[in-house]
Amino acid sequence: MSASNWEQFVEKMKAANLSEAAIAAFKQNYDQLVAGVTGLVPEGDIEPVTDLPSLEGMTSPNGETQSLLSSTAVLKLNGGLGTSMGLEKAKSLLEVKDGKSFLDLIAEQVKHMRREYGSAVKFILMNSFSTSADTKDFLGKRHAD
Repeated sequence: MSASNWEQFVEKMKAANLSEAAIAAFKQNYDQLVAGVTGLVPEGDIEPVTDLPSLEGMTSPNGETQSLLSSTAVLKLNGGLGTSMGLEKAKSLLEVKDGKSFLDLIAEQVKHMRREYGSAVKFILMNSFSTSADTKDFLGKRHAD
């Protein structure tokens, strides 16, 4: 990218009131695109997880599991619409078993962890503009707690 082209991009982004952080992020991504970086990980470089630790098997300093979980967050990506499956809502709202959706099952897992360990583990969903309203409505009706 020539310096003059980059300055045109910067001018346009500043005119749109983008932050310096946003402009820097765009520059990094643009530089990678120009360099041919794909961002893909070759399948041969991926190894399956063979053993995951369980909370029950872990020891916490001074038995502070409740305190540690209270400073922990469960973060789930919830940004995809199910348009390829004929849906017009978040894929996580698709019913999968016994009248429950993926989001029901996830919310129940978080609530179980909170009850089991008496902790205030946080539950965060990364929504898109397309999934945010449906998800908030669903959680308000089915998982207000």
